[in-house]
Amino acid sequence: MRNRSGLAVAWLVFALAAMQGEPARAQWDFPGGFGDWGWGGWGGGATVAGDQARGLGTFAQGAGFYNKQTAIADSINVDTVMRWNDYVFESQRLANQARLRRMAQRREANTERLEDAQKRLRDQPTPRDVTQGDALNAALDEINNPRIYAKALRAATVRVGGDVIRNIPFRYNAAMITIGLHQLATDALPAPLLRPEFAKDFEAIKALDLQILAQVDENEAADPATVRKLLDAIYDAEGTAAAILPRGSLDQKQADRYLKALHGLVVMLKAPNIESLAAGADRRPDATLGELLTFMNAFNLRFGVASTPTQRVHYNALHSQLVALRDEVSPPTGVMATITSLPGSASSWIQGFFSGMSYDDLRKAAPRP
Repeated sequence: MRNRSGLAVAWLVFALAAMQGEPARAQWDFPGGFGDWGWGGWGGGATVAGDQARGLGTFAQGAGFYNKQTAIADSINVDTVMRWNDYVFESQRLANQARLRRMAQRREANTERLEDAQKRLRDQPTPRDVTQGDALNAALDEINNPRIYAKALRAATVRVGGDVIRNIPFRYNAAMITIGLHQLATDALPAPLLRPEFAKDFEAIKALDLQILAQVDENEAADPATVRKLLDAIYDAEGTAAAILPRGSLDQKQADRYLKALHGLVVMLKAPNIESLAAGADRRPDATLGELLTFMNAFNLRFGVASTPTQRVHYNALHSQLVALRDEVSPPTGVMATITSLPGSASSWIQGFFSGMSYDDLRKAAPRP
């Protein structure tokens, strides 16, 4: 049995440990969370420190409740999770900057600089910025900085109310996942995957990656048919590796590390049923801002467009609460510097995050089309 870290993780919201009556064998602690993947079974009190892993609830939902200890918990140590959090944070910044550039291009006066747009969203958002969710997401991103998030969650005790949460028009954050996919697809392949037997597989993977990147850039969602084609190509590459690389060899391990990362990100690319996840929130009138943050990050959610008068009222209140929390835990320091690409090590972080998961786990979460 591995040593347990003293840090608790709020993102992987498994209830299986209680259901099975088994002790967790991992370096992570899996607190009770959203019951059957929603608000109906919320059991409070999880704490978060430096090892939160945003978006993994989405993976866990895809994988199902089975065998949580060996599927995920045993495969990820605290250092790997902290690196994943840094990767997610920087990926989100890249996705945000791409979105701001698109917003500027759509304006009649499209001369607004990226830095000016960031500053406006942070300090002087327009009513439209709030209604579109962009101002709320700007505050959310600062709060989600891995270096202050634990402090923010402890401070986020203001009551939001489950009725408000139930009415939030969440959207799934596919952009962050596609950045990871693109990083993997465009980085140098491990040496074993450079063999000519893999050429056709990776030609397809790279082409489909570009299609998905463009789809998410345009519509904030990937075409399911294209995702199925990508998954099919990944299965082909996995099959080729199993056929030609000696079992247990270093070549096989290097290939598996890369292919598992591709497969795992495709699992996370599939949007969860947000309506189902949010069901039951209205039975929690005492739900706090911290619980809302935990829920959104567990399932990789963002604020969408408020389209009704009630949603717009809720957004104005939530924006004020998020800004107050942001300023409490991280005093204004100006606009974060623009970044143009992720560090080269990001691909290694992604691979390390999924490397301990078995192909059985990945294939149950994302079966071959």
